[in-house]
Amino acid sequence: MADMSSRSRFKASAVVDLSSRSRFKVHEEVDAVVSASLPTLSHRSQLHYVNACLLETMRIRTLVPIATHATAKDVMVNLHSLHMDPAYWTDPDWFDLGRFLDAEGNVINKPQSFMPFGGGRRVCLGELVARMELFLFLSTLLQSFTFRTPEGAPPPNTDGIIRLTVKPHLFQLCAIRR
Repeated sequence: MADMSSRSRFKASAVVDLSSRSRFKVHEEVDAVVSASLPTLSHRSQLHYVNACLLETMRIRTLVPIATHATAKDVMVNLHSLHMDPAYWTDPDWFDLGRFLDAEGNVINKPQSFMPFGGGRRVCLGELVARMELFLFLSTLLQSFTFRTPEGAPPPNTDGIIRLTVKPHLFQLCAIRR
């Protein structure tokens, strides 16, 4: 679990770095809701942009690209293809927090064609803990830091190296205290 969580953390940091408009909205929201205290799970229902950022990150770069289920017949589900299907996601390669926000700005947690932890009776048992950990980790980092690539460095390659899980390419990122 620790390895999968650390890779998810990489994805969130890399994607937030790529979208300055999203970064501004997330920082503004964290500052308004959390203020000087540390983020807690009780803030989760109020931090819509942070939640949308996490959901969009899980969609755009699925950690486990192929899920298998052992049933009467072996079934393999291509979660990457599902999350990048233009039939469900307009401009699927574009990072867009709006995919997970309704007209009032509330989070849409389970849209159609979104299964980052698998689905049905065989959904990942660690989903709830992973979502809580990722929320606390990202909201705490975004409260304290702004992330940017160093001057002259290439932007992070978020394609990843596909193995059993998607392994990140090496990249440089500066954490600037806010």
